[in-house]
Amino acid sequence: MTRQTRRAFLAAAGAAGLAGCSSFTRKVAKSDDAGKASGSGAANVAVADDFESLDHWRAVERQGSLSKSTDAYEGPQCARVTGSGETKEGHIVRSLSGADLRGTNFSMAVKLTTHEQAKVAVELLAPDDERKVVLKRTVLGPKDRWVRVNFGVTGRTDGANLAQVRELRVVGRPLDPNAKRPVEFLVDDLRTVSSADTGYVTFTFDDSHASHYRAFELMEKYGFAGVEGVIPESVGNDDRLTEDRLSAMAKGGWDIAAHPNVGAQFFPEFSADDQKDLLVDARNYLESRGFDDGARHLLVPKNLLGPETFDLARRYYDTVFSFGGCPNAVPFEREDAIVSRVYGKDVEVVKEYVDYAAEYGQLVVPLFHEVGKDGDIGEDEFESLLKYVKKQDVKVITASDFLEL
Repeated sequence: MTRQTRRAFLAAAGAAGLAGCSSFTRKVAKSDDAGKASGSGAANVAVADDFESLDHWRAVERQGSLSKSTDAYEGPQCARVTGSGETKEGHIVRSLSGADLRGTNFSMAVKLTTHEQAKVAVELLAPDDERKVVLKRTVLGPKDRWVRVNFGVTGRTDGANLAQVRELRVVGRPLDPNAKRPVEFLVDDLRTVSSADTGYVTFTFDDSHASHYRAFELMEKYGFAGVEGVIPESVGNDDRLTEDRLSAMAKGGWDIAAHPNVGAQFFPEFSADDQKDLLVDARNYLESRGFDDGARHLLVPKNLLGPETFDLARRYYDTVFSFGGCPNAVPFEREDAIVSRVYGKDVEVVKEYVDYAAEYGQLVVPLFHEVGKDGDIGEDEFESLLKYVKKQDVKVITASDFLEL
């Protein structure tokens, strides 16, 4: 469905009316189309705020300004948040009057306009600054392009109670703490959705390292399958996986996915034609070797996306995975969205996010490079993470499983 068609459907269901409410309520929208929009069968999805009126929003004192913009993701206008000259951050807030947001996940359209990279967060004051839940995403591009962020929980303070949410804040700050220019970004189409009944974990591995076969063997012990990001030109080299081993991993349930060879450059530094060739060649390589399932998925090399990269990736792949530093809300709104990954070497952070995934019905996607003695994570530490995940109320899925949720 197009954005306009889905919007019309939600409005017909009464969801658009939420934008004028002083507190959040959710309108159930049960249909095949609503399920496709969220990727989960029949979903309770609602437009919580369309930003076509900013009457319920205000800028936080000394934290920038709020204005309207006609450069909207949906409809005639959206909100423009401009950071303060002093802090470089921009904060806007809306009262929710003690709303009950238990079992609720969020997504929102975001467009960076001044910085290539920024952190954008939804903060739920539950019920105050001392007791809150934070959903923070690192946005590494594309600048000047709308991206839908499926926010996952990244932190909470003791005593936070989502049954009593007093305020919702949207916060943006430059990724570089020494940035001299205040952040500016647009937000639109804030949605709520009933969270999944369970949490999910997807293990991803970049660069075809030979040590990933050992990860495959360890994960088999726990009944887990992962996603291997293949650089086609590296396959068969001394320190890389062979086609035979990739085939064995695929037979074991793994997705053998695309991780194009950009060398020392970043994707946006290539011309649009060269970016297209890199993306198409990587998929063609996988399909020619029988890895059709995995060929639908892109693990973005070096994590940076320009507007052209993003549009091309969406054209040639069903899912796009890149670093975002947080879990993903599930059900997952796929249109214009990037699946966020977190660095697997930060094991304690990953374990915390696995806990959040279980509690809030989210997907966490650890990213690994080398596994073993000289790698980002040792075998013992990697297996300790597998044991931890096995004990939690989460399901380990591949990228293809994710499409079938």
